[in-house]
Amino acid sequence: MIEVPQEMIEDFRNHLWACFKYLGLGEPTAAQYAMADALQNGPKDMQLQAGRGFGKSVITACLASWFLLKDCNATILVVSATGNKSAEFISMTRRILDLVPYCEHLKPGDHTTDNAFAFNVEARTKIGQDKSCFARGISSQITGSHAEYVIADDVEIEGNCETPAARQKLLNKVSEFEQIRNVGGRVLFLGTPQIQESIYNQLKEGYPVTKFPAIMPDKTIPSEAENVADWLWESGLEPGMPTQPERFPEEVLMERQAKIGPRLFSLHYKLDTTLADAEKYPLKLRDLIVFDINPELCPEKVVWASSSPNRTIPSFGLAGDLIYEPMWISDKFVPYTQTAMFIDPSGRGKDETAICIASACNGYIYIHELIGLEGGYDPSTLKKISKLAYEYRIKLIRVESNFGDAMFCQLLRPIIAETCGQVAIEDYRVTGAKEPRIISNLEPIMSQHRLCFNTRAIKNKDTQYQISRIHSGRGSLAHDDRIDVLSATVSYWEDTLGLDVDQAIRRNRNKEQQENIKSWLSNKRMYGLLGNKVSGALRLHEEPNLKQNPWNTQSKRSW
Repeated sequence: MIEVPQEMIEDFRNHLWACFKYLGLGEPTAAQYAMADALQNGPKDMQLQAGRGFGKSVITACLASWFLLKDCNATILVVSATGNKSAEFISMTRRILDLVPYCEHLKPGDHTTDNAFAFNVEARTKIGQDKSCFARGISSQITGSHAEYVIADDVEIEGNCETPAARQKLLNKVSEFEQIRNVGGRVLFLGTPQIQESIYNQLKEGYPVTKFPAIMPDKTIPSEAENVADWLWESGLEPGMPTQPERFPEEVLMERQAKIGPRLFSLHYKLDTTLADAEKYPLKLRDLIVFDINPELCPEKVVWASSSPNRTIPSFGLAGDLIYEPMWISDKFVPYTQTAMFIDPSGRGKDETAICIASACNGYIYIHELIGLEGGYDPSTLKKISKLAYEYRIKLIRVESNFGDAMFCQLLRPIIAETCGQVAIEDYRVTGAKEPRIISNLEPIMSQHRLCFNTRAIKNKDTQYQISRIHSGRGSLAHDDRIDVLSATVSYWEDTLGLDVDQAIRRNRNKEQQENIKSWLSNKRMYGLLGNKVSGALRLHEEPNLKQNPWNTQSKRSW
């Protein structure tokens, strides 16, 4: 009978040392010992996030063998992103049992299960259908299995979490772990988040996170410092220093950052998704100008700034993406050049009927309303639209007709006519890939800070989410109705975006001045009241025939 040293059972770090020795991997690093301690003494259910190359998978295999070393009747399920990764895990765990002398009694016997995806230990005394150690891909059938320990080893990879639908599918599979583990068992996640909306972030309430980044984080940067292992704060390392210099010295990390770029480096080595999302998601809430917008008049000029966050509106953007008030609004208000309503009917899907009411003036676009109505062609939806059109005195309604062959326009016309009188209703079509089209329409005006939102139009969480989470990947949003109709609104007035605001203001003021003079001169009543006190300049403006002008001095003055 093999005698197992007690220190190997009591402290996982000792067993990790032995496994590394017999696998020919040398001494575990200080960071790897700290990871082992976190896995043994951390929360029963937890997440351990570590940078690329930290040896998570090897440590996971060592952990599985340690569980079996403590209890030969334990059952362990390891779930990986793919079937091949699962097979690699089983192979590594079997090597440990073969090579570590005090694990010899755990090696599968001639008549026990021993294959690429599962094995039973020879010392097992309890009979059951679940193997001592078995591995599955996350997309495979895992329902019906049971285990004391469920270890999720890198279940999230770039290929299975890019869209909301893919992430929801992954979450649904992960939720099965609670039905799989036996009473008193543990669920452990080891991985590296791929995006800001990683399933790891969504699971952190039930599975607390401990992070081991490759670079020492800066405590003053919340996105870097959040959930970092206590061992790192106690290590004495300065921000920016490598946390595992034995494997990744500073020059190697700098070289990798230069090769893969800051976005991937931030994700894979700092475990910080902020920079990644700043580049991946091009539309920022902070680029909007948000204030209370009058439905009939707008300021001649509005100046954007990121110095005054709006405290009355909750921000649902990415980390650090806040909503700001304008730095300055001109005192002079002018009528809008045009106000129109844009509609994206919902059809038969789950999307809402999206409505955008907007105005244009001096190169700015003002969003009064951006809402979604449940329903599509039903009378109640059409009546709500007509009430909005009446409230804003709309004279032009544009409806996307891609899926309805202008049927929505035909249904809307009589209701609008009854409520609002004569209103132009026209349809439009959009072409090209949806996400790139929306981004190309909205990014320029937002980056120039020409898109102004009424306070109540930006408060809705769905509206903010669609603006801040869209990216160029197909299906990046589960629902994109509101941002799609916003894109159509901006596209309609895209020619006005080339206007120089100051030039437009000067031109409008000159035009207004000329109209005032013309109106004043044409008022015969005022003319009669003034009598002979009217200046010669105004008489000349009214009577171009110099011979008939009694104030004609034939002078060459200019003024």
